[in-house]
Amino acid sequence: METEVNLNNYKLEEKCRICSSKNLKIILDLGEQPPSNSFLDIDELNSPESKFPLRLFWCKDCYLVQLLDIVDKEYLFKNYFYMTSASKPIVDHFKKYAQDVYQEFLQEDNSFVVEIGSNDGSLLKEFKKLGTSILGIEPATNLSELANQSNVTTKNTFFSSEVSKEIIKSRDVSVVIANNVIAHIENLQDLMNGIKILIGNNGVFIFEVPYLVDLIENLEFDTIYHEHLSYFSILPLLKLVKQFGLEIFDIKKQLVHGGTLRIFVSQKDNYPINNSVNVFLNEEHKLGLDKIEFYHKFSTNVEELKKNLLKLLTQLKKENKSLLGYGAPAKGNVLLNYCGINTNFLDCIIDTTPLKQGKYTPGMHIPIIPPKNLKNTDVALFCLLYTSEAADDSLRVDL
Repeated sequence: METEVNLNNYKLEEKCRICSSKNLKIILDLGEQPPSNSFLDIDELNSPESKFPLRLFWCKDCYLVQLLDIVDKEYLFKNYFYMTSASKPIVDHFKKYAQDVYQEFLQEDNSFVVEIGSNDGSLLKEFKKLGTSILGIEPATNLSELANQSNVTTKNTFFSSEVSKEIIKSRDVSVVIANNVIAHIENLQDLMNGIKILIGNNGVFIFEVPYLVDLIENLEFDTIYHEHLSYFSILPLLKLVKQFGLEIFDIKKQLVHGGTLRIFVSQKDNYPINNSVNVFLNEEHKLGLDKIEFYHKFSTNVEELKKNLLKLLTQLKKENKSLLGYGAPAKGNVLLNYCGINTNFLDCIIDTTPLKQGKYTPGMHIPIIPPKNLKNTDVALFCLLYTSEAADDSLRVDL
């Protein structure tokens, strides 16, 4: 199958999406890759497959780490294969999440929660159980249809400030939620303008994002893919919200997704600033997130990891081992494509997500099968792609 750079759905941005600076430095190059969620059907394996540059840049002026190689959002998100309901750890995380937010911000009558990037409605279901009115905003047609079928009211559209204006015509919004979606949004200025409109004078914006410090310290380069345009730390986020008269008043670390921050934003002076904000800021300065040397070391460590992983896999194949992948998240596809791990190394990948089963991974074309297909076999399982998404008891099989 041919793989080619597709310039029709691609553009190269030249300025930072927070501060508009052009003082941008490349800190990691993962090569040209297909979109990490573009799983293939068997009849697509012999058709040309699009790929795009995957490079990480750092802004010297506001310290945002970001992609400047932009793949068209319609191309990436109108059909989407990641379902939150397929991951037990995420579902459990959402139950507690909803309860915590409800107890702190939503116990008044007539409370209303809007979620940006609501996926299949798993989190909003938990708010609905607590008696809160809900609305999801989800651009993926397949996922918004699933959500509406399960009585989670969902608008099938991309979020924007114009969408915000339509929502507030009907009622005030108590809390706006966004989980692992802010990083996907190219126009952060319009996003924050929309948030400012939605929360009005008294609402709260709560969002979760993977934490850049965890990504770098744990070498989580596989979480860098075309859908994730920004890689956040507190330094640039403070500059972003300040532009709109908003402020971060609390930060809580979460263990989900390999290290996530839950960040609380409101109109200025609505809430006392928790000491957590200064704790994170001081730590980021101490680590050197405002210096290019911090990122050069990361790039060197990623290259070393690739070399060592391929050495290990090559040795295992020489020993006639049968190797399988365990879980098929988007991050796994970044790893496979960056390292060139194809069916010469892995026979297949098992995954519990029904939408992925029977398909093939982008770029490397490894077949994805359900766990039940492995029962009563004598194949050896090598947990190469063990991730938090795969750490679900339903993925554990007796071999």
